Amino acid sequence: MTFVFLRENAWPYLRAQLLISGPILLISNIMMSQFSLSFLNLDGGVTPDFVISMMGMYGVMLISVVVTSAVMPAVAYSYMRVYQGKAPSEIRIPDVTRNLLSKVFNLLVFNIIAAIVVVIGMFFFFIPGVYLMIVLSLGSAIIVFEDNNPIDAFGRSFKLIKDKWWSTLGLLFVTGIIGYVINMLFSLPRTFLLFGDLFTSVQKSGDLSGLDESNFGSNPLGILFSVFETFGAILTYSISFLALAFQYFNLVERRESRGLMSRIEQMDDAGNVEDEETY
Repeated sequence: MTFVFLRENAWPYLRAQLLISGPILLISNIMMSQFSLSFLNLDGGVTPDFVISMMGMYGVMLISVVVTSAVMPAVAYSYMRVYQGKAPSEIRIPDVTRNLLSKVFNLLVFNIIAAIVVVIGMFFFFIPGVYLMIVLSLGSAIIVFEDNNPIDAFGRSFKLIKDKWWSTLGLLFVTGIIGYVINMLFSLPRTFLLFGDLFTSVQKSGDLSGLDESNFGSNPLGILFSVFETFGAILTYSISFLALAFQYFNLVERRESRGLMSRIEQMDDAGNVEDEETY
């Protein structure tokens, strides 16, 4: 179902993610590159200025990661809500943002609380943290599709996933592997360029001081490959988010028989009819 949805909505969905989530992900990718390069060059020692610079860079990177973790599922699920009433060719960015803006704050709060709870769970022999991470993975879908607040989403997650924890784990494991492979493929060009640039800089100087002369951060090709990697990250995350959305629909159908999966199948049928009429 996930890949059928992506196939039928590839351009309008990915366009929404690229225009809304893309800039934040791109900043995060560039900041991570700069952060890694800074640690490779410690010839001058760990000075107070260096520590302050790293803390500032890490802070910006952390904020971008937290915001991305809220914005990307919000875009994915807001798009799906619009999709319930419109054909893919009729969906516009403003349609998605109208649903998105009212959910981002709740998603931010939920993700922060969930992260704290999972980290605490990890301290208790790791297993409770993993259990909570899988349970709370449904929280974003619950907030967007049911207009719940973060606290109610916690309780709702436990209720829906009851007796279906292992199947949800298996779903996330499979989509995680697929996403990892895709992300690796999209990150290869930037990785090769980075190491090639570092190798050339060190070779010219004869030691690690040559890292100061590395221009990877300002290299136009490096920026282009960062954009390419960002597209891969959007595709990677989307697979997991969309799979969780369909798992959410499935669990609600099993628990409450709302007919949500039937509605999704009807939307797919409508999309197929539209494609046939187009041809």
